[in-house]
Amino acid sequence: MAASVPLACLVSTASMGISQKSGMLQTKLGAVHYQVHSPSKSSSELAPVLAFHMSPRSTDEYAEAAPLISATGRLMVAIDELGYGRSSNPVRSCSIDEIADCGLAVADELGLKRFVAAGSLLGCLVSISLASRYPERVCGTVLTNLYHYRAKAEEAGSSAESVGAEGTPIPDPWTLSADGEHLIDLWKRRSSWLDDELNTRAVSDELTYLLNRRRRYQQGIRIQDASAFDFEAAARAVRCPVLCLRGEGAASVLDKFGLDFSGQFDKGVEMLADADVALVSPGSINLINQDAEKWAAHVQAFLDAKVDNGGSADAARA
Repeated sequence: MAASVPLACLVSTASMGISQKSGMLQTKLGAVHYQVHSPSKSSSELAPVLAFHMSPRSTDEYAEAAPLISATGRLMVAIDELGYGRSSNPVRSCSIDEIADCGLAVADELGLKRFVAAGSLLGCLVSISLASRYPERVCGTVLTNLYHYRAKAEEAGSSAESVGAEGTPIPDPWTLSADGEHLIDLWKRRSSWLDDELNTRAVSDELTYLLNRRRRYQQGIRIQDASAFDFEAAARAVRCPVLCLRGEGAASVLDKFGLDFSGQFDKGVEMLADADVALVSPGSINLINQDAEKWAAHVQAFLDAKVDNGGSADAARA
């Protein structure tokens, strides 16, 4: 049930001279789906962007923004992480680093030697993972609604969390109800800040994720939780320029749930050696969809100033 790109986006993409194609790459962990947004006149001097979504979204998170980035002559590739969107479930329990390596495999498949890694919430961790471990490949990083998780010592670096041995079924916390209330709950989660069309797309993505999780839990397969990722070690190892985008609305919503988004965002930024920070307003959790033009403007200005003009994009394509 992966969300498709809305008709309006397809029309605007065609009128902007941008082609869009989908691909599927079989990796050792599973099949990875990706969408390539290619400008009619691309420039080899502009670093391509690999984009990773938040949980529980898909490539649809970049449906509005990707054409805006590609309109400047830049290739942009949005990737469905394993267990999300049109990608398959992983064939075994795996870490966020291993999920990130599947994104690197997509870059290899497309012949992208150097690229910018962009992420949103969970996608930020995937991007940081790539930037910290492959500095020769990642020339810039864009982190939207960055959230710092403290690593759990007993889980950090472990692909499977302490829930049971591989193959042992894992209890699924998602409870199904005969009256369909579990589906109504999905709609209500974001209805206060999303319009009906975008909420439908978000619900579709979350339902896909929950069904995938239910299936892999039955096989004892788990994807490393964000709280088990060693954020600090990875962030301090990043040496490329970084742009951290903070949604004003995202902070107010998550702070109300006691997640201290504002404080954790600031902690994450402090661990990055070369980070610029920009505030996006109204900037909800879904700001890449809702504030696509503002997001794209911040990203393009950052890439112009810190990545492309700095020579980091040289030989971006193999």
